[in-house]
Amino acid sequence: MDNTNEMNPDLEKEESSLEKNEESSLDETKELSQDEAEELSQDEAEELSQDETEELFFDENEDTFLDKVWKALHNQTFLYIVRRILSSLFTALLISAVISILISFVPDTKFYNVGTLNKLMGNIRTQSISASLKAGKTMEEAIIIAEKAAENTGTQWINAKLYQYGRVTMDGERIPVIQNILKYIYWLLPIPKEIPLSWTPEGEVINSWTGWCYFGRTDSGKFVTDILKEKMGISFKITMITILFTYLISYPLGIAMSRKPGGLLDKIGNAFIVLNYAIPALVFYLFMKTILGKKDGIFGFLDMGLMYDPENWKTLIPPIFCMIFLSIPGQIIWLRRFMIDELSSDYVKFARSKGLSENRILYTHVLRNAAVPLIRNIPAVFIGAIMGSYYVEAIWNIPGTGGTLITGVQNFEMAIIQGLTIIYALLGMLSFLLGDIITIFFDPRIKLSE
Repeated sequence: MDNTNEMNPDLEKEESSLEKNEESSLDETKELSQDEAEELSQDEAEELSQDETEELFFDENEDTFLDKVWKALHNQTFLYIVRRILSSLFTALLISAVISILISFVPDTKFYNVGTLNKLMGNIRTQSISASLKAGKTMEEAIIIAEKAAENTGTQWINAKLYQYGRVTMDGERIPVIQNILKYIYWLLPIPKEIPLSWTPEGEVINSWTGWCYFGRTDSGKFVTDILKEKMGISFKITMITILFTYLISYPLGIAMSRKPGGLLDKIGNAFIVLNYAIPALVFYLFMKTILGKKDGIFGFLDMGLMYDPENWKTLIPPIFCMIFLSIPGQIIWLRRFMIDELSSDYVKFARSKGLSENRILYTHVLRNAAVPLIRNIPAVFIGAIMGSYYVEAIWNIPGTGGTLITGVQNFEMAIIQGLTIIYALLGMLSFLLGDIITIFFDPRIKLSE
């Protein structure tokens, strides 16, 4: 026992010395680790700063104009837009070719006034006979000379008219259809050009048109684009007011009907839709024109009139009311059907399970999806406003664009037929393209990659 007690102090000393050595080694390792960490942090900071400078340098290179162009050329949306524009231009050229081919089948007598030709030839006969008799010719000789003179003058006059429409040369030779197609395509190209408008009987140009894109000129001397500008204002006003009130009325009604399918409001709305579709549009227009426009009628005190009067804005109420009344059912049917389908979808059930109110689900989620097709149709609405409505403008005698093309066909105004067909085709294709572009901004699920 004594030996063990004597050895304990020595052991304790050795243990304490070992502990001191371990503590000193730990301190040294801590100091080394701190120094190494500082050195490593400095190295990492230098490396990071180098990486940042390299990134900044490369970012500067990526933001150059050529890089932006390269990215734009490989953007799917941009490529889709370019393809659509090119296909639209090709379609417009194809339409112009088809129109030129169809016009080539129209008889030559439709391009000039036969009455004016007969009057001109009659005057030439009279003058020629009078001159021949004064020169000592007999009546028979004078008549023969007069007939030849009238025939030559008539032929020159006809050739001049047909030359104006590109059907024959000044010598009366028929121009190939392909040549007319290429000439009209050249007129449509957006490049500076000079196009002759009138000629002498010998074929010399009297006056010409200078500009970029030429859609033709009527016999009265008006350009097709000028005619469209003159008539576009009133058509645009009527259609835009109609569309505005149609959406303001149909959307609340469609939403209210979809909230309680089979309810009282839904039954009343469906009855209105059936009644609306059962009435022919033309009959409804004429019926409402009589009721709203007669001075001795029920609404005579409003002084809305039977025909459009530029000095009286009230004369626009009957046509606008009729267009709104007939446009509402289509919007209500579409919106009601869409809302009912969406209200039974999975995301609506999930929102209900989370405790969201019906109003929040309806107006925050469902209606936002329902508004996408509405937004997509905005460009088409504007294009339709420019084109106008033929029946409404014809019944109320409104000088809009709706009947311009029809009138051109009836009067064989070839410049109006060709020009307005191309313009309307381009506007229609532009509306579809703008609708696609607008849609991707309001619905990120849609990608314009196809």
